[in-house]
Amino acid sequence: MGKSDSLKDSMKGGLNGLLSSTTPSSIEDKPAKVTTEKETVVHCNFLINKSIHTRMKYLAIEKDMSLKDIVNEAMKEYLDKHEKK
Repeated sequence: MGKSDSLKDSMKGGLNGLLSSTTPSSIEDKPAKVTTEKETVVHCNFLINKSIHTRMKYLAIEKDMSLKDIVNEAMKEYLDKHEKK
């Protein structure tokens, strides 16, 4: 097997296949997380004011959340407040 074949085989495993630890791992495998049914996500492109975006980024950092989670939470609260029941 040549170098190119070895590289191709390593690339099949993605980035983890190309990189390996330099020290032996003594950490036991973590138990698998229970998968919960997730709602389908869609990609949205929209414009918001820079000041709002900046405030959301800082809030996401403060709450250790992703910007996506912040937007979803805010939209859910807004819709819950404004939807007719």
